[in-house]
Amino acid sequence: MGSINSIFNTSDNFEDLIDEKLDSLDMWIKKIEKSNKPFHIQPYLYNDIKNYINQAFLYDYNLVIEEFPFYQQMTPQMQTQLISQTAQFKRFERNFNHFFEECERGFINELIISLYCRIYQPGKTVISYKSSVKEMYFIKTGQVEVFNNENDELRKEEPILYLPTFSYFGDYQILYNLKSNLVFKTMEPEMEDSNQNPEFNSIIFMCIDKTLLLDLCDLFP
Repeated sequence: MGSINSIFNTSDNFEDLIDEKLDSLDMWIKKIEKSNKPFHIQPYLYNDIKNYINQAFLYDYNLVIEEFPFYQQMTPQMQTQLISQTAQFKRFERNFNHFFEECERGFINELIISLYCRIYQPGKTVISYKSSVKEMYFIKTGQVEVFNNENDELRKEEPILYLPTFSYFGDYQILYNLKSNLVFKTMEPEMEDSNQNPEFNSIIFMCIDKTLLLDLCDLFP
């Protein structure tokens, strides 16, 4: 089948794919505006929509499977080459090395290529008390507070744990089929971080669906 470079040239083609999607997004927004006359989309809202979806495109790694269906037909060696030569994938694996360090190469490849993006505003509940956990979360940017709702009325309002960037959660509840006995909420960014980079105003998670994660665990015990 030849080198992966001739098929998928590191990050360049991935960025071209994002640009193509954003061009389509422009047309989509204009069609919505045209069909909604005499009302118009405010410039600030237009920019917010575009920025939000831009982030989703940038971090939805499963776009590779959707846009490049040949991925599943590659040999395991070529799949590994794609992961190791694509900047976004390589960076994710490095940042979460503490999660992957004892995992098989096939598991790493399949998990990374299946990730999608969830973007939260600060102060929002990600997993509520006694809820079923449907996704595993990898914290790409921002931080998460953990609360114990089984504490008394005063103490349950105080975080028992802070999860920094490049932490993960939800795996325990999924693997043992448990409802969450904890509450996970996104944290407010520190003022200086928020002023330096608008991205810090959002908390970005890379997620994998519960069913797919369990399938991968069965495939790579």
